Amino acid sequence: MTKSTPIEYLNTYRVERAARKLLNSDTSVTDISYMCGFNDLSYFIKTFKAIKGVTPAKFRKTVI
Repeated sequence: MTKSTPIEYLNTYRVERAARKLLNSDTSVTDISYMCGFNDLSYFIKTFKAIKGVTPAKFRKTVI
């Protein structure tokens, strides 16, 4: 139904949650990644960039 694998769907959901937290708080990228269910910071950054096109830090800077 979603035309994506369960892992892709879950990662997209987690990245969207992380993006909202990046915009609405001053919490560190590391803490946000852990709060959103990622146990590995480098995997979070790689996944975030694949979905959003920029790293979490650049996302926070460019949108604000």
